[in-house]
Amino acid sequence: MKKIFACLLGLLGFAGCDDVINGGEEYGTPYVEFSVKGTVTDGEKAIENVKIESTQTHPYLFSEPWKTLTTNAKGEFELSGQEMPYDTIGIRLVANDPGGKYKNDTTEVLFFKNEFSGKKKKNDWFEGSAEKTVNITLKKKS
Repeated sequence: MKKIFACLLGLLGFAGCDDVINGGEEYGTPYVEFSVKGTVTDGEKAIENVKIESTQTHPYLFSEPWKTLTTNAKGEFELSGQEMPYDTIGIRLVANDPGGKYKNDTTEVLFFKNEFSGKKKKNDWFEGSAEKTVNITLKKKS
């Protein structure tokens, strides 16, 4: 009977669950870190309080905003996150002027797997980081 239970537990993966400190198995998910920094201008000067809605497009097709940011007095914004190391990670940024003076603008930022670099951090699951800069120019409404 003990042999049957040992076989069943082995099939479920319990046989290899030693303490990590003693060189045993480790469970987790590989991940990469990404950052999108940018500025929103009208072509000449920075635009403050522009609402930036981000949606992750690759590998998912989310319809709901993922994160919403607001530009500072210099028109700057920064978005960062972590994701599994897919071949492509896409972020769609939609810049909306709450004051209504400017037309909305949409920009897509793509991160490809080969753009992530950096060595392991404190754990073995970190597979690198990448940063992109995006400058958005809003046009005035006619």
